[in-house]
Amino acid sequence: MKKLIVLSILISLTYHVFPQNKMGNTWAVGIYTMPVAIFNGVQPPSVAVLKNNANLGYPFNFVHSHSNICDSATGSLLFTCNAMRIYDTSGVLMQNGDSLQPLKIYTQNNPPSQPVTQGSLILPKGSNGEYYVFVTTVSDSLYNALWVPDIKTPFDELRYNVVNMNLNGGLGAVTIKNKTLLKNTEMVRTKMQACRHANGYDWWLLKQTGYGPNNVTRFLVTKDSIYGPFTQNFQLPDWGQYDATGQITFSKDGKKFASIQGKSQKIFLADFDRCSGELSNPQVFNVPLDSTTIPNPVPWYIYDSINTGVCFSPNGKYIYLTRWYNIYQFEHQIMDSSLAWVRIQHGPDTTYQKFQYFGHLYNGPDGRIYIGNMGPNAKESSVINFPNNKGLASGFCRKCFRLPDSTFTYVSSPPNMPDYTLGADLSKVCWPLGSNEILETCDRLEIYPNPTSTLVNIKTESKANRQLFNSIGQLLFTTTENQINLSADKAGVSKYSSGIYYIKVGNEVRKIIIE
Repeated sequence: MKKLIVLSILISLTYHVFPQNKMGNTWAVGIYTMPVAIFNGVQPPSVAVLKNNANLGYPFNFVHSHSNICDSATGSLLFTCNAMRIYDTSGVLMQNGDSLQPLKIYTQNNPPSQPVTQGSLILPKGSNGEYYVFVTTVSDSLYNALWVPDIKTPFDELRYNVVNMNLNGGLGAVTIKNKTLLKNTEMVRTKMQACRHANGYDWWLLKQTGYGPNNVTRFLVTKDSIYGPFTQNFQLPDWGQYDATGQITFSKDGKKFASIQGKSQKIFLADFDRCSGELSNPQVFNVPLDSTTIPNPVPWYIYDSINTGVCFSPNGKYIYLTRWYNIYQFEHQIMDSSLAWVRIQHGPDTTYQKFQYFGHLYNGPDGRIYIGNMGPNAKESSVINFPNNKGLASGFCRKCFRLPDSTFTYVSSPPNMPDYTLGADLSKVCWPLGSNEILETCDRLEIYPNPTSTLVNIKTESKANRQLFNSIGQLLFTTTENQINLSADKAGVSKYSSGIYYIKVGNEVRKIIIE
């Protein structure tokens, strides 16, 4: 019992200090060279250009799909990804970091880049200097269906890579490349994000995989394995076919989830369970149809109806939504829509000729919300200074984030990053993932052999049912016997895939690894 108490205290203290990590304190924000915004406790963040590789044959192109991660202790940049390539901190292609996509889409843009929102994401793989890099893509066989105006243009693959920063003199190398998590699965080109599990060290990766019905697929990402897919189906909203823009986001406490997309006049809001990764209490709200006309509109739209970004205020009270030409604040707990919606910016923040369109949104480490540019050629972007305030008091700040005029680079948008500072939810005990300190100190329940791939024996005095659970607590098998057969069936198909499982007898639990 003393061992259990000590472990619980140490884990609680670890979770308490964990939010001090600085994995999100430097942002890659542009194209051509590598401009970064460095959040060092002052406003505005400082700006530096780490490298200009235009003359080395692979200029940077970070337009909407890019992500990056920093050293947790110092906040210095470790590496970046634009969904096509991975660059090290010196601005050079990382070892084995090229060609993260099938050939046809890889050669679509020069230099290779993926110009849709949230196309890549980086998560730590434990604390040993390894990282997962997730990218969405389209197979060559489906590629010809893309880039047709007003025709549904889905992606059909979700891949992951592993970067080891202990290699190549600390510059890192890709050690696992182009592994498939989802294949032949229709998914929108945008909308991939993650939230830390309530246990404080694992992650939930969420990807929009359906247009209508509204399908959201999740994976449990641990240091050892990736579990899933697990898909939830919601009838509404029907997102429509236009998926060139869109974003999903979590509140700062990880308890709320919001999603918008393209031409849909809806916003999807749900509660998020950081233990199970499930969405619940779904709500769909109408977004005001703006009457702002656009100069020289192309035939498929007249009014400003293209949704681009969504973001919660730091206090979770408000949701900010961007369209090409307008920015709204939505107080989601107010039932009267006439009071809930406030337009905080009407029309471009510069002349129509030079306006880059409002893009997706991200909370900065300094408490401000940063607004991306949809277009590539601007030295600056706008900011919301006081996002916890109602209406115009939120402080929309025109062009308040600016790169030096002397740099050969432009602001595109903030990188796609989860909230790396979110720690454990100490108000919840998640079974079994939140109970590792209990699993390893149980003396009255014995499981052997462990690991195993055939039979597992159970030794206990308890008369309770013997239950087998998977890693996210789903019951797979119940018996009163003291032996469970894990072998393949007569057709040679294994009953259970390799990974971590749990055997529960009464109130006692043991972890078991199936090989």
